[in-house]
Amino acid sequence: MDDDMMDSLNSVQYQPLQQYEPPQGGERKLDLVFILDCTGSMGSYIASATTNIELIVENILSSGKLPSAESLRIGLIAYRDYPPQDNSYITKSFEFTSDVSRIKEDLKTLYASGGGDGPEGVTAAMKAALELSWRPDASRMAVLVADAPAHGIGEYGDGFPNGGPDGEDPLLLARTMAAQGISLFVVACEPACSGYQFATDFFRALTVITSAVLVPLTTASLLSHVIVGSALEQMDMDRLIKEVGFAVSERVHGGVGSVDDVARELQEKLMLRGEATKQLSFESIHRETDETRHNVDTFVNAESLAAAKPNLKKVIGSRFTEKYLQTRYTSAYASRTGSTPSSSLYPSIPARPGSTPSPSGTPSSPPRKVVSEFKPFAASSGLSMANTALGANVEEDMTDESKGIELKFSSISLEQAKRITIAAAWRTAPPRA
Repeated sequence: MDDDMMDSLNSVQYQPLQQYEPPQGGERKLDLVFILDCTGSMGSYIASATTNIELIVENILSSGKLPSAESLRIGLIAYRDYPPQDNSYITKSFEFTSDVSRIKEDLKTLYASGGGDGPEGVTAAMKAALELSWRPDASRMAVLVADAPAHGIGEYGDGFPNGGPDGEDPLLLARTMAAQGISLFVVACEPACSGYQFATDFFRALTVITSAVLVPLTTASLLSHVIVGSALEQMDMDRLIKEVGFAVSERVHGGVGSVDDVARELQEKLMLRGEATKQLSFESIHRETDETRHNVDTFVNAESLAAAKPNLKKVIGSRFTEKYLQTRYTSAYASRTGSTPSSSLYPSIPARPGSTPSPSGTPSSPPRKVVSEFKPFAASSGLSMANTALGANVEEDMTDESKGIELKFSSISLEQAKRITIAAAWRTAPPRA
């Protein structure tokens, strides 16, 4: 994987890491883009973003310790699909602004409609996001909220099986994002996203390339949690990339060690000095298998989407964990009957041949504390998540998935160290001979 990743790194034009240095005063800045699927099934997510935009901005500014309102700029990309699948629009771009009222008005112009063949204009939206006027001295991130993949990844009934008619390749666009220091976080709207053969693997690969995270959600009421938590974590990560990125990149490009080796070394050094970061913590509802790992690696390392597609493997069985399926079944049964089903009524997923059960805990994990100084994670009554009041009664209506979304302050994790290593390698030119 590391050799293939290095080939990918060498295929783009690098931008020096110094381009991302903050101004002399050390002022923190963040450019954040929402990339929203605005097809027919996404109304609740558009409504959640619109309702809570003030809350999102307020808490990123205060908890991220940004010095002024102008330090945070938000842009917006709305997308649907290419004609003839959708004849309304492919993308709509709204430039960066620090004016919250303007952002809200832009969001209010959006509504869910259209869509046709399943896959949507994700690639066009990524291209539109790259064309926004990003500040060179700001942390850069995008949050893609989607329930359907891009065209051309091998889904049944895709009206554009070879990719969108614009000829753009989402894997190449992701690598351009990585080289420009833009981390692409993905909110996978479930269960729709996992109804596709390869959508979750494709989206996860985009986050690996751009040093971000995929978060599966089954309810729009948690979108604000994810956006604020991801932004605060990303600013902590970017601080470390600016500090250690050049040295890390030299080790990767100089062949001192693989990406994994350099990441482990980095984690050890940061833990020894007591480095801690904010971390968005959640329990994934996605089942990880040999096939899903293979597909993600294939997307990450392939020269192009066309080269990746023939090598993808079909995932047998449900994409979801047994725990999530059990929770979903229990909730549906209770809503119909008013009682809790016997566990014997729900069939377990059989173990794969030769597999071993995963441990129930991770005793070696570093100690953590929950960060609760901002409202989405420690809300008083009267605040709103879409149509759900944030208060003492919210947890009673949440599934196990939503209860498990927290922002924690913890020692740097190996996963974060790997994200820092990959980000630094993408952003910095390899040493010249």
